Order: sequence, then structure tokens, then C-alpha cells
Amino acid sequence: MTQKIIVERLGQSAIVTINNPPANVWTIESLQELARAMDALTADAAIRAVVLTGAGERYFSAGADLALFGEGAAAHAGKVADAFALAFDAVRHYPGVTVAAVNGFALGGGLECALACDYIVAERGASLGLPEARVGLIPCAGGTKALTDRVGVPWAKRLILGGEFVTADKALAIGLVEEVVESGLAKIVALSLAARVREQSPQAIHAARRLIEASPSQTLAAQLAAEKAAFLALIGSAEQLEGVRAFNEKREPGWAAQDDD
Repeated sequence: MTQKIIVERLGQSAIVTINNPPANVWTIESLQELARAMDALTADAAIRAVVLTGAGERYFSAGADLALFGEGAAAHAGKVADAFALAFDAVRHYPGVTVAAVNGFALGGGLECALACDYIVAERGASLGLPEARVGLIPCAGGTKALTDRVGVPWAKRLILGGEFVTADKALAIGLVEEVVESGLAKIVALSLAARVREQSPQAIHAARRLIEASPSQTLAAQLAAEKAAFLALIGSAEQLEGVRAFNEKREPGWAAQDDD
């Protein structure tokens, strides 16, 4: 059986490739493989960042295999939706940094997978959209919220209600992606972004992530209180002391060594 999710480890980073040619569509099996892969990477203290990309040059992922919904069976569709939720939650809750390297079409569940990542890098020839309404469906893996959080209500409506696809350059202009690169470079640039995480304290990243994700629903006063509590919780920790020592000694911090304390 062909592996539908391929994991490569490169130092402190890992590349997770969606490998279901020709369009890298999602099946229940590939979603389950992604969930298992992300769980394994979460448990691997040596890996600090993950890059997700698609096999080949034309598709990041074209979304769900529509055969999963062809018979209109709600019970089966519920299992598919649960598989999407489990897989993309595993990406979303990964404690390190995740970067999507969009190397072609990212549609439906493909774009939802990219939206589960911290950053999105797209190649100039990429096309992004959530066209589920064209086949009588809607996004079911967090796309309505994740897209709206990134681009706002009007553009979310254009992409979801209007079924509009956007180019990489338009995606950059509306805030859907963080960077646009030339064809063939998305994975390289994504890896360079991922590599920066090794300079940061794992504990600090984890604390900052929780604060950033909670901030849209918080008042300023509540956010300030949460920041102070998280800040004070870091004071005196092995990583915080190592970070200050490394700065004063003009060297790279040894986070891995501190994690073992």
C-alpha cells in the first residue's frame, strides 16, 4: 500500500508530504495517517517545526475525494468530518511551528489543511479556494472560521459563498498567505522559516501561541492579565535562565539540553 503521508526529518524540522497523486485528495485513510504522523512528531522532542506540502508540482491538495460523499449517507459523512477534524486538530495543536508550503492548487480540505498551519507560503502559480458549495457542501474542517479569521468576513464570503479562487498574489494581498515565492521554492522557503524556531525557547513559543490564539476573544485587560501570568510562569525556568545566559555569553541557547532537565 502506498504511503499517503510521507514524513522526512531534517535536523530539528520535519517535512510532511501529502502523497495521493494526481491531486493529493484526502481520504479517511490519508487523514488518519496525517493525524498519526502529527502525533508522532509531537512526541518527538528533537523536532521543533513541521512543513506541510503536496507531492508533485501541481497540487498541494485538491481537498476531499468526492467519492466519500457521492451516496449522500449522513452517517458515513459524519465519520469523514470527524477524520478531518482529528487530522487538522493534530496540525493545529502541534506545539512547535507549522508552515504550509503551497505548491499548487489548495482547494477545499486542502486549503483547510494549510489554514491549520501557523504560516502559509504559496508559489506564484498556486490557486486557493473553498469551493465546497459548488457540489452542495460547505467546509467542515474549520474553514469558515480559519478563513474568516485570516481575511475577514467580506473576503470569506467571496471565497465560500461565491466559490472564488484566488491566485497566490491575491492571497497575499488579502492576508490569506504570508509570503509568495517563485515556482519550486515554497518548500525551501518554508523550511527556512521553520528553522528559525530553533532560536526560540520551546516553553516561550507554547505560552505565546496560547495567548495569540486567545486574543481575538479577550479584552485588553484580560489579555494583559493573561500575559503577566504567563510571563511570570516563565521566570526562573531552566529555559529562561539559559536564554539570558546565552545572550550574555553571546552564544546560541541550548534549548534541547534544557528540555531534558
